[in-house]
Amino acid sequence: MAWVGFITLLTIYWCIFLFIQTTEGGWFLICGWLLPIFFMAVNYQDGMQINGLMVLLCVLEFFLCRAAMDERIMWNIHERKKKKFLFGFLYFWTFLFLFYSLSQAQIQGYILNLQGWGSTRMNILRIIMIILPLLVLNYFYTNLIYTAIDRAFLGKDRKQELILLSCKFFEAGRNGGEKHVFGAYFLEGIHNGVTYHFRITKRTWRMLKKETTLRLQVERGRFGGLYVRENPCPEDEKKIRKRDREDAKLAILFCMLVSAFGVWLFWFR
Repeated sequence: MAWVGFITLLTIYWCIFLFIQTTEGGWFLICGWLLPIFFMAVNYQDGMQINGLMVLLCVLEFFLCRAAMDERIMWNIHERKKKKFLFGFLYFWTFLFLFYSLSQAQIQGYILNLQGWGSTRMNILRIIMIILPLLVLNYFYTNLIYTAIDRAFLGKDRKQELILLSCKFFEAGRNGGEKHVFGAYFLEGIHNGVTYHFRITKRTWRMLKKETTLRLQVERGRFGGLYVRENPCPEDEKKIRKRDREDAKLAILFCMLVSAFGVWLFWFR
């Protein structure tokens, strides 16, 4: 159990590091699927039951959500088709998995039993208080899984080349509105008289922000989402090598600190 907790802790750290490096909030959100496993490992005592189904569901949902963000430097998912039936189906089952995982973590004693499961303290108001936030959070998880399905059909036969002219790189809110502390990075360019918009990672913005023309290898997902996984200007990598080295040093340093904390938490506490 100690090794399960240790590996989970390092995975959570890595997701948070990627969130800071890319500013893509999905990396932070998917840590939620790992928390029941982490607290199970932290609070496990002899005689406690290990809910294998909860662990399996959390791991499955984690990798599904991760598949939505892996290997993408630019993307546009706002103009894709949203199949309402499929999205609703995914939303329903994802919520069931999320609610089940949280409730089981409380029932088994992994986390504080706020809803009072299995006791006289349980009432409908306590359940509603946890359901409402989960309904909101579940929308973001479902959107990630929907994106993962969209990306599952990427391939050479769905690739097209876009030569973007008059490229503009800018910072704004995550939905394109006014910039704020949790802003995002965007690219705007023109191809054959049509204006294209892409969300980009912070690293991509640093690397390409002075480019005015880009040749993109764009892959179109099953539902119409646009994804770029190849750097259109490999020669620009040298511009951010110094920053990459600094990030790598910080990542290693904090990984060592998190590892030391994990060793203390799971073996010497």
